[in-house]
Amino acid sequence: MKKFGFIVAALCMCATASFAQKPSLSKAPFIVSTGKLASYLQLNSTQVDEVAEINAYFIEKQEESAKACANKQDQKRYEAVYGNLKLMKKALSPEQYRKYVTLLNITNNNNRSLEQALPDVYLADNKSK
Repeated sequence: MKKFGFIVAALCMCATASFAQKPSLSKAPFIVSTGKLASYLQLNSTQVDEVAEINAYFIEKQEESAKACANKQDQKRYEAVYGNLKLMKKALSPEQYRKYVTLLNITNNNNRSLEQALPDVYLADNKSK
């Protein structure tokens, strides 16, 4: 009976330790569909091309952050998101950018509920002024 108690205690400790860890991001990059984004933001033809390039660059940077060592992942993720926002701010009108940031906020909040959060840099437009 004593062994059974130790086994139960050990299992509880393992389960507690696994739940106590910081939730990790999914290895899959945060991908925004350019077609849906173009429709939602009502992009013109030149903006669609530019946004598609920015999205490809953002995905590439996210993949780099996923491959980075553990202590640099947060910094690289931050740089990827902040860089994406800076590029989008240049490509979009102020109204389109506001809609884009709102969309990212909603997506970020939904991902947080799934334990897949982006760093808190979605208000980067305030920093660049």
